[in-house]
Amino acid sequence: MAKKTLKRNEDGERLRMYIIGLPMKDSSKMVDKLAEECKVPRHTINNWRFGACRIPELAKDKIEEVTGVKIFHSENLPPKSE
Repeated sequence: MAKKTLKRNEDGERLRMYIIGLPMKDSSKMVDKLAEECKVPRHTINNWRFGACRIPELAKDKIEEVTGVKIFHSENLPPKSE
């Protein structure tokens, strides 16, 4: 049987890279803050980070508002390939 692999989506990868770039003590606090502000459980943020499910557009806006960083909506990001 072939091993099933999970393909990470681009938005999840961008969120993951942002959180990895934070200092260790701040990354856990940021995940908790994002969960609180997006009104979702912490495990949903982790699902978004690791590509288990897609990030809703309204949540993307809220994440960028909370972090103060353009993670998803930036002109210098490469175009999404279909």
